[in-house]
Amino acid sequence: MVLSGLLFQRAFLGAVLAILLSGSTICLRAAEPADIAGTMPEDYLPELKKILEQATKRSPELLAKEFERLSQEARITMVNAARLPQLGGGFSYGISQVATTGSATSRDSGFRYNFGFSQALFHWGALKNETDSARINLLVTSKNFALAHRELAGALRKAYLALIVEKARVIEARESLRLVKLDVEIAKVRKEDGSISGAALATAELTQRETELVVARFENEFEANRRRFARLAGLPGLDLPEDAIPAEIPAPAYSEPRTAAIAAEFMRDNARGSLEFELYDLRLREAVLRQKIESTRLLPKFGLTAGYSLQNTTTVDGNTARQSAVAEQNVGIGASWNIFDGFATRGAKRGALIARRSLEYGKSVEIEKLLQNAQILERTLRIDAEQVSLAEIRHGNAVAGRDLVADEVSHGTRPKGDIDRAQIHVLQAYARSLEARAAYLSRWTDFVALTGEDPILNLLPVRDVRKKK
Repeated sequence: MVLSGLLFQRAFLGAVLAILLSGSTICLRAAEPADIAGTMPEDYLPELKKILEQATKRSPELLAKEFERLSQEARITMVNAARLPQLGGGFSYGISQVATTGSATSRDSGFRYNFGFSQALFHWGALKNETDSARINLLVTSKNFALAHRELAGALRKAYLALIVEKARVIEARESLRLVKLDVEIAKVRKEDGSISGAALATAELTQRETELVVARFENEFEANRRRFARLAGLPGLDLPEDAIPAEIPAPAYSEPRTAAIAAEFMRDNARGSLEFELYDLRLREAVLRQKIESTRLLPKFGLTAGYSLQNTTTVDGNTARQSAVAEQNVGIGASWNIFDGFATRGAKRGALIARRSLEYGKSVEIEKLLQNAQILERTLRIDAEQVSLAEIRHGNAVAGRDLVADEVSHGTRPKGDIDRAQIHVLQAYARSLEARAAYLSRWTDFVALTGEDPILNLLPVRDVRKKK
């Protein structure tokens, strides 16, 4: 029971950290793959499917990532501004006078205004590459959102399965406490008729208090884990009552050929179907663009400019004053050329190259890790499926043993209390069976998510859909 609670908390905290380190939306499958249909935890537990759908809209972590995506959209608009015409101007009203010894006095008064227009013409592709870089960063943010969505779904699935196992453990503990209380009542009767000593009764009462403490601890931990789950899923009221947790996990259907086929395709494609691969691929594209941008720093940049200005001038020479309005218009093509910048460009180009090579190395390491994990999960799923089978046999044996005890009790060869004790063994075996099923489904969730086949991505907005490979 304690182990079950610790496993839940580890899965919960690990998933939240993974979510916070991730970023926003990938492309998703056009339809749920036929090989995966009906095999996910939410297919066995309909209530979990509703929770997953709701978490897409209400989860605090996903909402935070959505704001990051919107911020990247705004950045694209800002970057695009450098490629669009720029128009500005100014105006003023005032009086100014300039008097020079031996010369006429000049006075300016009235409105003065000017307008200017500029348009970048040729920057060696740097401006276009900046726009493409911003768009790639938006895609990275979108894919990070999808990665966060996938991690959240995985965390919710595992946490929900762990809650079902935990509920079974709590029920088992409560039944054990009920039997301990019955033993104390019997001990009190036997103490009154002198069959046992007061010390024996005190020992039974101490056992009851200890069992009550254990049950209270389990119930408190169970409630805390339900609240953590509700917060992560964004459930209304941030609460999940005990009766909302199912009492069982249907036996999962394991297919070794299906698992082997998915793993083989993933290995054959060199992990191209994974979100991690797509993220590295986009970041590498952005790194290449960054190299091209930095390489233009010392090249001349050309642009078009145009302007118009007007000012009033009054010139006083003795008793004679002359007024004139001066209008100026200009159109031209200019260039700016940073010829030497103290080797800053050399450093920027070197930094961009190092960043690209770092990503290339990181991508190769990540692919190797993904392929290795896929192989490990494939083998582990086979073991987990066997564990499920053995746990079910154990549970069946416990049920048969209880029925045998009940038959002997009905014939008067055993006391009636033995049925309750046999039922405890049934509950224990059932909890272990649920734990084996939960372990298999959790591992299957990891395997499906790793290979890029997770149907939960179909819940993402249409703008994030990717073409099926």
